[in-house]
Amino acid sequence: HVSSVAFSPALGTMIGLGFFARGPERQGEVIRMVDHLRGVETEVEICHPVFLDPEGERVRG
Repeated sequence: HVSSVAFSPALGTMIGLGFFARGPERQGEVIRMVDHLRGVETEVEICHPVFLDPEGERVRG
């Protein structure tokens, strides 16, 4: 289930937040995402929830 989607200026692409059964073990899996409201269908990759600066280096400047 995808709960939200938005453009990420930091990554220069769209990102989304979703909830999946066995999510941690499915990281790296490419799945099909369908938005019936907008008529959009695309492939997306399930990734770690912290995919931008996971070490926290940007926080420490």
